[in-house]
Amino acid sequence: MADQQPGSSQGLFSMISFDKMLRIENITKHLNWKQGDEDENWAKKAIDNLMKKLQKHDKSSVMRLEQALQSEGRCPSECVTIPRSLDGRLQISHRKALPHVIYCRVYRWPDLQSHHELKAVDTCQYCYESGQKEICINPYHYLRIDGVGVLPPVLVPRYSEKPPQEDIPPVFQHLKQMEAESSHGMPDNIDVSSGCMKVEGPLKEDLDANYNVPSNLPIVPVEYEDQLNWGTISYYEMNNRVGGQIKVSAHTIQIDGFTDPLNNPAKISLGIFSNVNRNATIENTRRHIGNGVKLTYVRRHGTLFAECLSDSAIFVQSRCCNYARGFHSTTVCKLTNKTSLKIFDVDIFRKLLAHSSSHGFDASYELTKMSIIRLSFVKGWGAEYQRQDVTSTPCWIEIHLHAPLMWLDRVLTQMTPPKVISSMS
Repeated sequence: MADQQPGSSQGLFSMISFDKMLRIENITKHLNWKQGDEDENWAKKAIDNLMKKLQKHDKSSVMRLEQALQSEGRCPSECVTIPRSLDGRLQISHRKALPHVIYCRVYRWPDLQSHHELKAVDTCQYCYESGQKEICINPYHYLRIDGVGVLPPVLVPRYSEKPPQEDIPPVFQHLKQMEAESSHGMPDNIDVSSGCMKVEGPLKEDLDANYNVPSNLPIVPVEYEDQLNWGTISYYEMNNRVGGQIKVSAHTIQIDGFTDPLNNPAKISLGIFSNVNRNATIENTRRHIGNGVKLTYVRRHGTLFAECLSDSAIFVQSRCCNYARGFHSTTVCKLTNKTSLKIFDVDIFRKLLAHSSSHGFDASYELTKMSIIRLSFVKGWGAEYQRQDVTSTPCWIEIHLHAPLMWLDRVLTQMTPPKVISSMS
């Protein structure tokens, strides 16, 4: 019988059989590292899928993964990577999840629910959050954290073409319409203490509905990160800022009209601010600020509440609050003594950001206004007042919320900016 020639069908079959046997051997070995009561059939398919990808992508990574599993994280280990899919997920037997979640579930935590419970170690170069073309699935490159109350990321499509108008969700069409209308006429006024507030806006179902990003578009998940200083507060008299910008980190901040000289991180006393251009109207208004307003920021939920503590009213303009309740975007809400109002909700901001990020850079940039809140003491503005704008009120503050602004900034950096039109174009 003639010797089998290289490249013949029998030789190719032998190579395939050897690779298959090697993979089966690896699967059996890796099942011994499986943790808990995770379904064995599903775990076996997940490991089989991984072995195929690692042997095709980088055969040496199988050995690196085994070294990490053997040491159980006691020794430093290298990244073990597989290519990132278009939507970043893998499907194993009709169950779709992110790769690092799947293998952390197989090898370490069978009760793991989502990637919000995972945080990459500092030495991981290809962690899921890095957004690179490869994802590290080394289960000892991730730490388990408390995922309760953590917001899901915004999935940002990386494309520059504008989608057809009919594909824009109703929630975003309404938002753009409100923004366009806000340039005409004076803002509406709502008295919170009168009890005529709507419980929830008419577009709640649209907010809760998921907008499906086309599957052929590469997407990058952008996570929400809370900030040590949750906001910056600036004090104004008419259209002039008085004093410096104040970064706040305390859970509760009281802004009053007194002259407390103590460096109290939970209080801002406007009485200590001096202004050589101050007129009689401003002086009189400052005397009526009294206990002012209490701002309460709940980090775990990303919400901000304003409570009027003064005998005189305060007036708040928050586009996030207005949108949630179905008001016009520039509506000014009046709060009287002991009246409280939620003036920002990061979950609503997240849903709007998820919608707008599907429609390009300009649409997303518009949400900057959602994280800026204006509050006036004693004197109001809007349709029921002579003053058309907050800059015409004697004493007011502007609040910039850091976490949503940072989130929006990270989303924008993942997107293609609009083409700049210049005299040379």
